[in-house]
Amino acid sequence: MVLLAELADKTQLVTFALVAETGKPLQTYLGVLGGLFCVTALGVLAGSLIGLFIPLFLIQIVAGLIFIIIGIFALYKARGNDNDEEIQDVSSKRAWVRAFALLFLAELGDKTQILVILLSATTGQLLLVFLAAFTALAVVNGIGVVIGDRARHYLGSSVIRYVASAAFIIAGVLMLLVFL
Repeated sequence: MVLLAELADKTQLVTFALVAETGKPLQTYLGVLGGLFCVTALGVLAGSLIGLFIPLFLIQIVAGLIFIIIGIFALYKARGNDNDEEIQDVSSKRAWVRAFALLFLAELGDKTQILVILLSATTGQLLLVFLAAFTALAVVNGIGVVIGDRARHYLGSSVIRYVASAAFIIAGVLMLLVFL
């Protein structure tokens, strides 16, 4: 269920954009996995408690706004560098940290995390639900990494800048549309 829910979802879109923008597929994927690991564990072990203290809709709204702001900032930077020069080299550590933080935010309170919470609560199989959900997320975002890496090689860097900006804005809007 998690695999199907995540195909062509904002999480995969963000992964694609990060890899295409940074040119660091391995480091980005490791960051993605770290963020997904944490948010999946949170959903399995304590996700239901979040709803007691912070409404999930509020988490989604804040995350959506952050994504839109990141997209607008990236668009502003892309317009300033409209020539087709190489995308500036991003350090491996920075690529990992950025991927970790963005994927954690993207999945926090997402339909996938809610699905993980529900499956954990109804089955009582915490480890099995965690392993299945995390594996599904790893596979889907691995596809995003491969597509992003290929896109980086075939498209010019200015196109990648605009695609990455649009991806963040679209992800943010999708997060906000859930609550309208």
